[in-house]
Amino acid sequence: MNLNRTLFIALLAALALPACHKPFYIQQRTASNYAIDTTLAQDTSLVRMLRPYKTGVDTQMLVVIGRTDLPLTKAQPECTLGNFMADAQFVAGRQLDPKVVASVVNYGGIRLPYLAPGNLTRGDMYELMPFDNMLAIVEIPGAVLQTFCDHMAAYRGWPVSGITYVIKDKKATDVQINGTPVNEHIVYKIVMSDYIARGGDNCDFLSGLHKRYTNIFLRDAMIAYVQRLEKENKPLHPMLEKRVQYAE
Repeated sequence: MNLNRTLFIALLAALALPACHKPFYIQQRTASNYAIDTTLAQDTSLVRMLRPYKTGVDTQMLVVIGRTDLPLTKAQPECTLGNFMADAQFVAGRQLDPKVVASVVNYGGIRLPYLAPGNLTRGDMYELMPFDNMLAIVEIPGAVLQTFCDHMAAYRGWPVSGITYVIKDKKATDVQINGTPVNEHIVYKIVMSDYIARGGDNCDFLSGLHKRYTNIFLRDAMIAYVQRLEKENKPLHPMLEKRVQYAE
């Protein structure tokens, strides 16, 4: 009994010891910036180690998948890069479900500001959409769709396909689906990234809605869209169509 009591007391003492020490705090720190430019010599051993991996990546990423005959730029409230991405997503969504009526892409997801006229490579699509976002089809009642468009308007406009709206006082007015005013009593199937569908970019108002998640990457939909045009001997040619505009 005395031995057990002694062990118990020793255990309590051991547990109490950390509490007797004062917590540690950083008293000071220093930082240095190192410029990486052409004056630095290559680390040849690192280059040799990475060469086979780079060769493998280049074999895939430098493949030409199509071409564009005009500059693709990122801008708000509407842009050619955004229209291309929204259209590619819309086509893929319609293939999954013919009842899909529109497509939405979040502006922040566009990760290149510009693509010059000329050849388009698979690597361009990965740079444009580096995230593994997959397509999702969301069933959105008309009233919630108005909220969604108001949200996009507050962010100065997101790329869309099948939807048009006018931004006035940071709200979406004259919201239409394929030329018809939105009806609050109709449920619309909209294709978007799973990131948005799950509430990303402050789209929490989409929670609770019926959704269909897929295993199709948005960038794969973009690649397929460009490749299909190339097969038809057509360049990528997205135009500004006043899908989203500011009130005059």
